Amino acid sequence: MVKDLVMVDYRTPVREVCRIMGEKKIGSVLVTKEGKPYGIFTERDLVSKVLLEGSLDDEVGKYTSSPLITVSPDYSLREAARIMADMKIKRLVVMENDEVVGILTASDLAKAIAQAPLNF
Repeated sequence: MVKDLVMVDYRTPVREVCRIMGEKKIGSVLVTKEGKPYGIFTERDLVSKVLLEGSLDDEVGKYTSSPLITVSPDYSLREAARIMADMKIKRLVVMENDEVVGILTASDLAKAIAQAPLNF
């Protein structure tokens, strides 16, 4: 799970969000509205929404995937993977007591599988 999260306000221009994502070498940012988690903006949102129908000068909130799809920290990797597959998402936000504590990524799942003992 990624715990070093980057959050931006929903009014931040997409151009600025892209700059942040590039500098930090990340594929997504959490978007907040009035200080609370609102959604997630990903590279997929950039390609499939902004570049097709929008402007880099628009507010990121216009293209943010919302509402957030979340799980609590007590979900198993199997349950989280099932949700990600069913929802066709690559990132799952982990929340505890209405606070974001991390993001589980498809890469995290692949690493966990690679480290698991083989069952024949």
